[in-house]
Amino acid sequence: MNIDFYREFIELARRLNYTEAAKALHITQPALSKHVAALEREFGAKLLFRDRRAVQLSEAGRILMGSALEIVDAYDRAQSAIAAVVKERPIRVDGILYDNTVSSIISLSTALLNDQHHVPILYEHHEGRSLLELLESDQIDMVFAYDEEKSLVEKGLVFRPLVQTPFVAVVDRDHPLAHRSELHMEDLANETFIQFVDEYSISGWRRIEQVCRAHGFEPKKRPRLGRAVTSYASTPPEGGVLMLQKDLRQLKFLEDINQTVSIPIADDDAHFIIYCIYKQGNERRLKLLLDALEESREIIIRHRRDAD
Repeated sequence: MNIDFYREFIELARRLNYTEAAKALHITQPALSKHVAALEREFGAKLLFRDRRAVQLSEAGRILMGSALEIVDAYDRAQSAIAAVVKERPIRVDGILYDNTVSSIISLSTALLNDQHHVPILYEHHEGRSLLELLESDQIDMVFAYDEEKSLVEKGLVFRPLVQTPFVAVVDRDHPLAHRSELHMEDLANETFIQFVDEYSISGWRRIEQVCRAHGFEPKKRPRLGRAVTSYASTPPEGGVLMLQKDLRQLKFLEDINQTVSIPIADDDAHFIIYCIYKQGNERRLKLLLDALEESREIIIRHRRDAD
């Protein structure tokens, strides 16, 4: 059933003139005739009698006219009701929600949106599930995460920069590199990186791998179970390298409790990236939130620049 054919039939039945009906519908007369013929095949009955002088409804056509009005009205009411539900459905955001800068952006954007009428925004992390798969299956509307740009483009996803934070290498105080004031990625080519194995930290590991490869080596890794956001402060490097973000609040705690040092990485590309990722078709619905996130991001960047 094509609802537009019913709309066209109603217009034609009211005017009983193909030329006028086609003009009102902004289609050609041959197209209108073709659509009427499709309805006649669907119902197995002649709906209109047409000669050079006039167009008349058949008995079947009069029956369909009454039913078509009800069908189109019911369809339009259902469409309006569904649109209202979709419009008010919360915008669901998942991903790296506990990063210091991300948390600040979320807080500030929430404050900016308080003065505007908008659909509810739900920030919630789904433990142990692929973030991009959740996005692609429409179980969430937006992801704060990282993946290589090429991969995101191939998936047909839109991505905007949200956060960029420099790497620091956390090593034991007796590690051969512990005395250094800064490092380059090449200095870590023979080191073993601690890799947290969970969906939350996989974005960060993707970025670490990408930067290592850009500097000519494949990172050696020692997998560790446990969700990274709750494991940073309790995971000693034990001879390896923990690659963390420079602004992590727990760094000082790590240094005191685990007897470690945190060494900045000097390379320009040595930073974690978090994108705001979403589907192109959802952009209109997300516009208010996207604008608030961008404004919040700019405010925070400007504040940090002024502080430096």
